[in-house]
Amino acid sequence: MLCVSLCRPWFSSCITHVARRQLGSSSAVQQVISSEFEINTPKGNVATYILQNASQWSKHTAVECSVTGRSYTYSQLVDQVAKFGGVLQKMGIGPGDRVGVMMLNCLEYPIVFLGTLFIGAVPAVYNSSYTAEEVSKQLVDSGAKLVVGDEACWGALSVALRQMSRPAIPTILNFHSSPLPQGHPKLSQLLEDQNIPFADAVEVDETELAFIPYSSGTTGNPKGVKLSHGALSSSLEMLAHPSVSLIRQTSGNEQDSCLCYLPFFHIYGINFHLANAIKHGGRVVVVPKFDPSTYVSNLFKYKVRVIHTVPTVLNFLMQSPQVGPDTMTHVEAVLCGAAPVSHTAASSLAKKMDKHIQFVEGYGMTEVMITHMTPLGEDKVGSCGKCLPSVSTKIIDLQDGRLLGPNEQGELYIKTPSIMSGYDNNDKATQDTITEDGWVKSGDIGFYDEDGFFSVIDRSKELIKVKALQVAPSELEEVLLQHPKVVEAGVVGVPDERLGEAPRAYVVTSNPTTPNEIKEFVDTRVAPYKRLVGGVVFINEMPKNQTGKMLRKELRKMALSSL
Repeated sequence: MLCVSLCRPWFSSCITHVARRQLGSSSAVQQVISSEFEINTPKGNVATYILQNASQWSKHTAVECSVTGRSYTYSQLVDQVAKFGGVLQKMGIGPGDRVGVMMLNCLEYPIVFLGTLFIGAVPAVYNSSYTAEEVSKQLVDSGAKLVVGDEACWGALSVALRQMSRPAIPTILNFHSSPLPQGHPKLSQLLEDQNIPFADAVEVDETELAFIPYSSGTTGNPKGVKLSHGALSSSLEMLAHPSVSLIRQTSGNEQDSCLCYLPFFHIYGINFHLANAIKHGGRVVVVPKFDPSTYVSNLFKYKVRVIHTVPTVLNFLMQSPQVGPDTMTHVEAVLCGAAPVSHTAASSLAKKMDKHIQFVEGYGMTEVMITHMTPLGEDKVGSCGKCLPSVSTKIIDLQDGRLLGPNEQGELYIKTPSIMSGYDNNDKATQDTITEDGWVKSGDIGFYDEDGFFSVIDRSKELIKVKALQVAPSELEEVLLQHPKVVEAGVVGVPDERLGEAPRAYVVTSNPTTPNEIKEFVDTRVAPYKRLVGGVVFINEMPKNQTGKMLRKELRKMALSSL
């Protein structure tokens, strides 16, 4: 989920009531909610769509490494993309072939990603923190015919490649300081090889497969998500719509910088950060990993106007003594993905920066990319916004499948041109997720209000069943975070003979406290069935993935191992 502060014209994404009828004698109205705005799905190859205006900014910096200072201009980026396409073609890769990518964020990542798309091949991006066992599953699942890796990931990747029963997969290595393992070509040398021709862009239909990221795996095993060229370009068209657009198109000497520390293997990093910035002529400042010692100074150095954050980074900004009016002078927008933003967090950060910040949250998932965002000029902290252009959403009752009305909680169903084609090698999961008429079952519980703003409460699979009642972990986590000594909180259900399930809290604290103190604090603020009957457990660190999203499944493992 996403958050924003911008001084922009007042836009309103109005509501279209597609379907409605009275619920008996109730005044509630059943609705399918759609944006009043529409986008046209761009045709053809998404790589050429992203780079179509690059010649306008040929001398501007396209990509820069925050660590080394190395950079490429837009002219150089276009050449390198075509050259990498030629490298792949020389190594026997053609349209539809899968190319595995396992690297930290780096200067070469956009070259590899766009260069693969450029020739109609399909990048399958792997989590750079995965173990050999984890990445070997995705190598097999994706059917990669070639892999690109770097020195940070080579330890796990090399073991995974050796363990595979199929013939050896050719591997290109993006090494800079470590000795190059024997038998593997070096990416930089291939890009400089004058005997390898530049590739021409391969024409593809927008319905063809473009890209395979993997779902986050916060509730189960990660699944390969098949995204078409049209899905990717449609998502970028939605984000470019003037009702929500956060990035300025480069003009003259005015160029936005995007500080990219969110991993490019994640849809938020590759789509919202990398592709969106390049499409508008922005400067992509690549950060291999989030570094609290340099983050604020980089925001100031690169005059970052729009900050992209996740909960852990937002928490860092609120606590860091480096954050203040002097260091945040260029900041006009703050986005926070992966979790809702509380009123307390929004007001706290605005106070530190000594400026008004309008938080605009949003919603998305790998299977549909970003589908909801608060229109610029509107303000409703705690909501994830309205439907983006060409997006429709409805709320469905979990028990009987009824279409629900305003302020009634159910599962979000989403229809969008940025929809996935399906899960890779998993027809059953695809059929369970996409309805016959094209709606994606999000698995998220939420509601919309009379103004058409949506709020997401929790994952349906994460709801705790206390007798016949449902408890949303996120509700209890929000209460826990109000305690002055609680820094982070995660809640899961644990088996209970009397209740069926009981809520248990795992908390990270800033100062010593006791389980009873925490339980009593919560007891006075929630209904009896929501109380922490399952206990309070103190932990040193909250398990998270690389985008800062809590790994609730790891908390469940902790809970089950303690029973």
